[in-house]
Amino acid sequence: MPINQKPHIHENVVCANIFVRKDGKYLLLKRSKKKKYAAGVLHPIGGKVDKNENPFVAAQREVLEEANITVKNMRLEAVILEINPPDDKESGCNWLVFHFSADYDSGEVGTTEEGELVLFETDKIKKQELFASVREVIDHILDPNDGTVFMTTVFDDDGNVIYKESKINQCVI
Repeated sequence: MPINQKPHIHENVVCANIFVRKDGKYLLLKRSKKKKYAAGVLHPIGGKVDKNENPFVAAQREVLEEANITVKNMRLEAVILEINPPDDKESGCNWLVFHFSADYDSGEVGTTEEGELVLFETDKIKKQELFASVREVIDHILDPNDGTVFMTTVFDDDGNVIYKESKINQCVI
């Protein structure tokens, strides 16, 4: 079968998230309890990449929209492919998630309807309830000596990780 035709074309939702370093801590988002998915979970600031937008620019836009701040020294920390059950009507497509880290640059941290913006020390982040795929790579994301991590996770109908690559692929710096 020729390429670029169904079934070889597939849907991915592309997201860009950012772990913002500020005052020796990380500014993260405690997702609103009103959220339909992952309510109350600690997550980096971010969201979906808009059409015709690259993930780097999307991460900068998202942090400005959600936290009212700008960042500098952005670095790609992880790229995660999240594979969801094909019969899941809401999230049946795969998610390709780009996780960046960056230093706070300017602006007053604002409020967002997405949840509560909170500062956490590195060791406290790991003790929080994190989104499943983030939990799998959080040590790599928070280690400035690691390169970019690439990982695939497969979720069951309840959102639990049922498979992850046994070897996390990493581009060294």
